[in-house]
Amino acid sequence: MAFSSRSRACGAVLLVGLLVAGCEKKDPLAERKYQILLEENTRLAQAVAALQPGKTAEPAAHTEGYSPAAVTKITAENDHLRDILAGHEHQKALAENKALREPVEKQVTEIRGLQFKEPIDYQVLNRKQIKETMAGKLAEVFSEKEFHQMAEAMAAIGLLPPNYPLREKYIDLLSEQVAAFYDQHAHKLFMYEDATLENAQNRVVLAHELTHALQDQHFGLKRMPLEIKNDDDKAEAASALVEGDATLVMSEYMMKNMSKQMFKDSMVASFTQNMKQLETAPRYLREMLVFPYLRGQEFCSALYGRGGYEEIDKAYAHPPSSTAQILHPEKYLANPPEEPIVVEWHDLQVKGHAPTADNVVGEMGTRILFAEWVDAMTGETAAAGWRGDRYLYYADGEALVWKTIWASAKDATEFFEAEKQLLEKRFKPVNARRSERSYEADAPRVLRLHQTDANEVILIDTPHADWAETLGAFR
Repeated sequence: MAFSSRSRACGAVLLVGLLVAGCEKKDPLAERKYQILLEENTRLAQAVAALQPGKTAEPAAHTEGYSPAAVTKITAENDHLRDILAGHEHQKALAENKALREPVEKQVTEIRGLQFKEPIDYQVLNRKQIKETMAGKLAEVFSEKEFHQMAEAMAAIGLLPPNYPLREKYIDLLSEQVAAFYDQHAHKLFMYEDATLENAQNRVVLAHELTHALQDQHFGLKRMPLEIKNDDDKAEAASALVEGDATLVMSEYMMKNMSKQMFKDSMVASFTQNMKQLETAPRYLREMLVFPYLRGQEFCSALYGRGGYEEIDKAYAHPPSSTAQILHPEKYLANPPEEPIVVEWHDLQVKGHAPTADNVVGEMGTRILFAEWVDAMTGETAAAGWRGDRYLYYADGEALVWKTIWASAKDATEFFEAEKQLLEKRFKPVNARRSERSYEADAPRVLRLHQTDANEVILIDTPHADWAETLGAFR
């Protein structure tokens, strides 16, 4: 018999009916999971009702029995109830933290000798939000292009590996290390939502960040050269004052509140803190990240020894201008202070190209550079006597010119010899030409290192001979 259109339609209806019947066959495991969802719904509803005294706990009614639609519905209801409970716990934690914040605020003002001019604006964020906020704050100051240019220039000097993803790694480093941070642009203090102040170590961190709020309200942190783009050394020195001051207060707060619990919380924090990003970061980033805290505290301690916190207050009107002043506080405290010598060039254009980076390494940066490529003792010796420097990097010619100025001929020679060791180890030059105050090579890169009678040392590094010749005029 021929298969008519009517018979095909009847066959389709019959097939659909068989499929539906097959789908509706009971699945004991699925029904048990549904019962568990119902039991959870009852518990969640009772917990939510307990937050509202006087109201009866009424779990949602589900009379239709098991079905995929019923599972979807009850799952959504349970998620909603969990959100209510989580919100309540969040608010409860905020209230408890507020009660614990007040004595910390009071003690910080007593230690620092300054009063809050207005209440602190606290913002509580989760870990993901902290990282997003960090990224956003950095983007307000430096573009991705500027980060890339900085990384290229630092790699040219030898401070970072080639093609290092500076922006991404820097955000990871900051997000890993901070438990809280103060934003001087928004005048807000950000804390992790899970950083309960029941933990003594978190109260110590809060004391540090509250000091930043005091600094901002009294001295205006936005006026500090913390974000200057063409002098990393000056920015690091200003940061050392700000962080050193806060670390000094934090240390005194810790000593005044030392207890078995604080010791325990501090030990737990030291063993459980995620240090992966810091441990794997290049030496330059590792050391520059901790420099403002460790060296900054030593610098502020020297000021404190001269006249207490009032002497530190005065420093905000005239911030330290170099890491040399931080490493050697006597240079800052001298009358007049030993200020860096500014390196200036009349025309920065080379073969029609402007530099993509124009910056300062400083004494601390120089120390780290030689510690990385030679050894730490050489780094400290070669960086001592620093009086000024500036480097220019031209991405178009892969060309670097770096001029340094030293306090004496001896200091200049020590730097020259250390830099020569670095170049030999890093590039393994072929047929290098050496003399008392000159070192040159043409392969695999064109290198020119010269010491002048004015206690200057100039480095030129590029793969292109014509660029090296042009940059030679920058002396």
